[in-house]
Amino acid sequence: MKTIYFIEDDPVVVKVYGAKFQREGFRVEVAEDGLAALKNLLKIKPDIVLLDLMMPKFNGVDVLKYIRSTPELQKTPVIILSNAHMTALAQEAAAFGAEKALLKSSCTPSILLEAINNLLRGAEADSNSTQRLAAPKPPSDKPPS
Repeated sequence: MKTIYFIEDDPVVVKVYGAKFQREGFRVEVAEDGLAALKNLLKIKPDIVLLDLMMPKFNGVDVLKYIRSTPELQKTPVIILSNAHMTALAQEAAAFGAEKALLKSSCTPSILLEAINNLLRGAEADSNSTQRLAAPKPPSDKPPS
């Protein structure tokens, strides 16, 4: 059974999405804030992490930095599920290599489940269905060389 570590401080979001994942055969572990997530990541060793960016104690970027800097976790796929659209946090999370980013406001449990299954199968994230959290960097003013 694959384990999803759902790092999310909104209990309604956890309940709605978590129930769908459990029905689909996943084990779901939950952390309600970044500190709890950091304390348990190595114990849980999840197959995939669903990560909110705006949380108490430690934000999602802090958690993502920890995942990417810890050898036992650095290859764990991370999906950002947040409403932190075009914020500095979202831009920083993009820089630290989350595999996919989805906006809570336009995501459904089915969309997220599809993204999870694709990443667990090793499929690359479908760029057409990815909803960017961070605005793309503006093009350089330098002419191409």
